[in-house]
Order: sequence, then structure tokens, then C-alpha cells
Amino acid sequence: MAENQQSGQEPNGESQDIDYKAKYEEAIAHSREWEKRAKANKTAADELEQLKQSQMSDAEKAAAKTAKLQKELEELKAEKQSNAWRSQVASETGLPANLITGSTLEEMQANAKSISEYVAAQTGRKLPEVKNPGKQPDVAPNDLLQFASNVFSN
Repeated sequence: MAENQQSGQEPNGESQDIDYKAKYEEAIAHSREWEKRAKANKTAADELEQLKQSQMSDAEKAAAKTAKLQKELEELKAEKQSNAWRSQVASETGLPANLITGSTLEEMQANAKSISEYVAAQTGRKLPEVKNPGKQPDVAPNDLLQFASNVFSN
């Protein structure tokens, strides 16, 4: 039986000529066809991947820009609120706004109160309240008379 396989005969005894060159050419042609398909698929897959990456990077850029702008907006809102509180406390106490510190309304009010108490302790006088921040505070006539008498007496 081993002799039959080596001589190119079928097991039933018939001999058949096999065209190995034609089979080889057919296999090569089939291989080349699949190689072309694979290259075309690879090119399409690469283009799809590049498109996904470009879209993803745009989305990431947009997300980063949105986060940055949101942070800036929150900072500006906080600064605006702080300035509004500072102006409110300054108008209530008669202190200049640049002397008032704190990050909350309560802290600013406490700071203004401590400054007013310090000024009162040092001078023996309370700071006048400013009812309208656009106007000068009213000075009591007794204070003005006392000031004039202190200046011109001697």
C-alpha cells in the first residue's frame, strides 16, 4: 500500500496525473486575493481608528475647555459675591471696604466689628455709621465743637 501512495496511484489501483504546478498557481492566486482583501480591511480599519481618535481628542479638548471655563465662572461668581458682601459690610459699618477681610459675610462682619472696637478703644469714639455710602457721614455738632475747642484752646 505504501507503494501505491508513493507512485501517485489511487488506492483502487487507478493512476492519476496530478498537476502540482496548477495547484500551486491556484493556491498562490487564492492567497493573493485574500492578501488584497486583508490590506483593504487594514486600511479601512486604520482610517476608522484615526477618525475615532480625532473625534475623541476633540471631545476631550471640549471637555477640558468646558471644565476650565466652568472653574473660571465659579471663581468670578465667588469674587463678585465677596465684593458684594464687602460693600454691604462697609456701608453698614462705615469702614473702607479695603480694610474688611474674610471669605464669608459673617467673617467680614466680625472683622468689621473688631476693627470698630479697636478704633473705639484707641480713640474713645465710635465710628459714625454711613447710611448712604455716597455721602459723607454726619458729624454730631457736639463732636465738632469739642474738636474746635481742642484745636483752639491753649
